[in-house]
Amino acid sequence: MITSETALLDTNVIVYAADEDSPFHGASFSLRERGLAENVSLCICPQVLNEFFAIVTDPRRVRNPISQREALLEMEKYYQAESILKIYPGPDIIQRILDLLARYDVSKQEIFDLQLIATMLSNNVTRLYTYNHSDFTKFKEIEILIP
Repeated sequence: MITSETALLDTNVIVYAADEDSPFHGASFSLRERGLAENVSLCICPQVLNEFFAIVTDPRRVRNPISQREALLEMEKYYQAESILKIYPGPDIIQRILDLLARYDVSKQEIFDLQLIATMLSNNVTRLYTYNHSDFTKFKEIEILIP
């Protein structure tokens, strides 16, 4: 059940949770484990899982890419966890994206951040765990949390 305390995990958080060499691994892994133990209300969406796959399997984006099989196993941890909620773009997603585009200047790849926010809002989620806080500070509809 989504509450006002529920927070979406951004892609970078789940990438760091899987990367033991990252300086952000400890905090990201701990946050995931607290979510799995139901000590904090977390959610995930398809866009984040897809971005995770694209990053961790690409040698141009990570120092130690993992195999498709390893990425799948990591993605399944989130998808199969009953304690981590799953949110999906709602039927109003296009209208939410258009409304946000009318409100904010967005360019290039920022459209994907905006789509993530639209998915959050269509599911009444207003909190986001991310290390890329500067990417989201202009969006007043959400609260940014750093793991």
